[in-house]
Amino acid sequence: MSMFKKATKAQIKIRLAISGASGSGKTFSALSIASYLGKSIALIDTEHGSASRYADKFQFDVCELENHHPGQYIQAIQAAEQASYEVIIIDSLSHAWFSELELAGKGFDGWKNVRPLERKLIDAMIGSKAHIIATMRSKTEYVMEEYTAKDGRSKTAPKKIGTAPVQSSGIEYEFDVAGEMDYQHILTISKSRCPELTDRTFLNPGREIAEILKNWMQGTEPQPAATPQFVAPPPKVAPAPMASKQLKVAAPTPKPSPATNPAASSAVADTLHRLKWTDFQIQNCLVANFNKVHPTELTDEELLDFLDYLAVFEATSAEVKRLKWTPEQGKDVLKLQFGIETRNNLNFKQLSEFLELLKQQPANPN
Repeated sequence: MSMFKKATKAQIKIRLAISGASGSGKTFSALSIASYLGKSIALIDTEHGSASRYADKFQFDVCELENHHPGQYIQAIQAAEQASYEVIIIDSLSHAWFSELELAGKGFDGWKNVRPLERKLIDAMIGSKAHIIATMRSKTEYVMEEYTAKDGRSKTAPKKIGTAPVQSSGIEYEFDVAGEMDYQHILTISKSRCPELTDRTFLNPGREIAEILKNWMQGTEPQPAATPQFVAPPPKVAPAPMASKQLKVAAPTPKPSPATNPAASSAVADTLHRLKWTDFQIQNCLVANFNKVHPTELTDEELLDFLDYLAVFEATSAEVKRLKWTPEQGKDVLKLQFGIETRNNLNFKQLSEFLELLKQQPANPN
């Protein structure tokens, strides 16, 4: 008896990766595509419940992971499979990478124990009986480029050359389709096993991509896409006992209310005191990021976002110290890249890009 059989597309499940910076629309796009790809959706949320903001637009069940160990991801994927969900969204896969980096430590020896965990997570996604859509944060990459200044002298400055997912190198090759979202909510397909998607771009991706993928799986010709619209709520699937402990229905997010988290408020106050920011600096930063003027106006979620911002700000300070830059050098780069001379006037996207730029600069040997 032959060891071979005719190759078919029977029981193919989609593996889709969407990378992009915070605010580019990864989660919304993943939910929109998933809603046309299957009738029931399980979302693994590592972003502090941010996906539930869209519970009034899409119907899905959510598992909020506080522990980002790869094993927790695997357990959540298995729970969703046992509950017979048709689509599993992992939002975001980058947190597993952060956990792997922490587990590995600073030396190379740590990776001998982490790589098998990483492989098990990838195998869980690839071998899943459901469609998998994974979102990943992206980082900005720079090169030093020489240019001629107005005074005729040659100078060098960092130039943005593109983005890469915050994940282990080559992760995109594990997926059938991978693409990057930009701040205009345009998805650019960078890698695809589906010929109809190769090198294409999609504004507010959703139904059209899902229909192309379904036709590709079934081996049929693509049909013209109808005007995108939100799907009606899919029928509920009773979760298995294991899943019921992890998955819950995403409820519509209520209107923001003033912060009630004293720990977060205290952490913000302590950080601002440590940074020695003036009221004017605080106000400029809050206006740029939240359109508010005082920390007491922030919601609990905004307080946590502000803490993330301040953590990135302190990281840029550490990088500037490593590079031994003078304040004037820092201002020159900020003005050249963003048209702004002080970091606290940057929004979170700009500050994150500035941090990535600094990390890619060689240390000053002097």
